[in-house]
Amino acid sequence: MHFVHSSYSLHWLSRVPKELETGQVLNKWNICIAKTSPPGVFKAYFEQFERDFTLFLRWRSEEIVPSGGMVLTVMGSVRSDDPCFHWELLGRALNDMVLQGLVLEAKLDSFNLPYYGPTAEEVRRLIEAQGSFTLNRLEVFNMKWDPNMNRDKGFDEQESGKLVSDMLRAVGEPMLKHHFGLEIMDDLFSRVTEKIIDCIVTEKWQSTNLIISLTRKGA
Repeated sequence: MHFVHSSYSLHWLSRVPKELETGQVLNKWNICIAKTSPPGVFKAYFEQFERDFTLFLRWRSEEIVPSGGMVLTVMGSVRSDDPCFHWELLGRALNDMVLQGLVLEAKLDSFNLPYYGPTAEEVRRLIEAQGSFTLNRLEVFNMKWDPNMNRDKGFDEQESGKLVSDMLRAVGEPMLKHHFGLEIMDDLFSRVTEKIIDCIVTEKWQSTNLIISLTRKGA
């Protein structure tokens, strides 16, 4: 191949970090990296991303001709300990349902999203360490979840909260309904919508994105 493009897929891990699947609850009340996650959880998620991304680069290097190009767009983070705030809100909604007896605590304890948003520096280091590609350009940009989030033009918090919740549902529901059951999905995402609406006024509501341009090394 002469050119490869991957858009918004590489932040999804091939599996939940094995350290979180031992039966011991390491990330209590959380479904991903969150403000209350211990350092070992951050480390486990990064190391799984490191393995996955390194393998991705190696496999693509076997498919792309020398001097061929690759462009990647990835959900990222500003800091390696920066929580996945949108998924953290979903975790809070599940916590509420546990406290109300609608979801088993053991079900929540055993669910972890296979998601890691790397920093630009983490990506840069891994590309250099793997060695098959020249990094031409790595840009970081922030994008509002809802392009209509402009209060000067009639911003509707209710409508925006529902839109963002629907986007999360489109991505996360297949995993969530497999683990928690289809019957709680409507209630769950109704709660997520309310939490998003409550936070819209105080939060920046931007996602960090990385765009990476690479060239396959070799004559």
